[in-house]
Amino acid sequence: AYRKKGWAFFNMDSIKQCKDEGDRVKEQEKLNEGCTISGSLEVNKVAGNFHFGPGKTFQSVGFQLFDLLNFQKNVIQHNVSHIINHLSFGKKFPGRVNPLDGVERHTQEKSGMFQYFVKVVPTKYAFLNKSVIDTNQFSSTEHFRKIEGLQRGLPGVFFFYDLSPIMVTFAERSRSFLQLITGVCAIIGGVFTVTGIIDSTIYTGQKIAKERQLGKLH
Repeated sequence: AYRKKGWAFFNMDSIKQCKDEGDRVKEQEKLNEGCTISGSLEVNKVAGNFHFGPGKTFQSVGFQLFDLLNFQKNVIQHNVSHIINHLSFGKKFPGRVNPLDGVERHTQEKSGMFQYFVKVVPTKYAFLNKSVIDTNQFSSTEHFRKIEGLQRGLPGVFFFYDLSPIMVTFAERSRSFLQLITGVCAIIGGVFTVTGIIDSTIYTGQKIAKERQLGKLH
C-alpha cells in the first residue's frame, strides 16, 4: 500500500503491523545477499542505457522511481561488487570477442557507481553458404565513482551504450585449387632460397678458413 501511494518510511519497528509480521527481520536477512541476473532485452538502435541498482521501484505519475530513502540517510550500505559472466549485443558469430565477459569488480567503499561505456559496432557476417546475419560487436571503457548521499548519482552498475556510424562486414571465402598450388610453390621456393643462402654461407666460410691455413703453412 505504501508503494502504491508513493510513500516510504525509515523505521519499520515503529509500525505495529510490520513489527508483528517480522518485516524488519526479513529485511536484515537480505542485507548480505547477492543475486544472479540473466536475460535479454530489445532496445532501439539509438544511444541509451540499462542498469542494475539496489532498492525497490514503484510507479508514480507514469514514471519509474527508486525507493532509496534508506540510502539517503546512510542507513544501509549498498555494495555493488559484481561479476559479468556474459554480455553481448546481437547474435553470435565465429571469432567474436565480448570484452566484458568474465569481468569481476569489487569495492570496499560504502557505496558507489560502476559505469561501463560501450561502443556498439553494427556487423554483418557472411557464411560460405551465402547466409548472412546482422549482429554487433562492441568495445568498452569503465569508470567507478564513489557515492555519498544522492548528490553524485545512484548506486549500481550502469551500462551506457552508443552505436557507431560505421558498419563492419566479415565474409568467409574458400581458396581455389589454383591458389593452393600457388601457395605451395611459394613455400617450396622460399625453402630452396633459404637453403641456398645457408649453403653459400657455409661454403664461403670453409673457403676462407682453408685459405688462412694455407697462408700459415707458407
